Amino acid sequence: MKKEWKICIAPYKLAYSILFLLLFALVRGVTLTSEIGPALMPGVAVLASVFCAETSVMDRNGQRWEIICLKPEKNRIRMIYRRWIIQAVYLYVTVLAAYFTFYWQKPYRMIERTFASEYGGYAAALAGTVLFWSLISVVISNLAKSQWAGIGVSVLLWITTNSTTGERLFGRYNLFAYSFCDSMGAKWNEWAYGTLIQILLSIVFLVLISIIEKRVSK
Repeated sequence: MKKEWKICIAPYKLAYSILFLLLFALVRGVTLTSEIGPALMPGVAVLASVFCAETSVMDRNGQRWEIICLKPEKNRIRMIYRRWIIQAVYLYVTVLAAYFTFYWQKPYRMIERTFASEYGGYAAALAGTVLFWSLISVVISNLAKSQWAGIGVSVLLWITTNSTTGERLFGRYNLFAYSFCDSMGAKWNEWAYGTLIQILLSIVFLVLISIIEKRVSK
């Protein structure tokens, strides 16, 4: 596991992920604490896509690939899952902590909202976001044998769904329903539908990783 950590979480990835989140907290203004999560989520989607894009293709152009090809197919597939899990857990924990970097702006909390409800909702929406955007990047990258393909497709989907058009077309089922929700409205919790869609699609992607790896490795 330590070896996989060194490969997946290289120093440059640690640096740009943390710097990205800190810069986001500096330039993205918020007034209410309930605005922190929705403000972060689109950026987290991009970060997860870029961060995990090379999960299954990072060794294809290196000397390690010849050694990896000697391993049984099941071992190669397990390696991809392990690497993805390491990266997804790192991103999830890091972005959970990034929530508090916005507190330098001294946002206030509405009386109707408790910290537990706000942060709990943020944690749930974050789980769906990290799962979906990291996995779609892994799947497309492996299918096309290029991390740039994974990033490109993810960006196109991001542009489509993180827009007024996406909000109008998909409503509460949008991948970014959490970001578009009215934090002061009575229907604030309807973003859960979009998060559920992300989780369900992530399960499909997890199955596809194994299927695609078996085909591209032949």
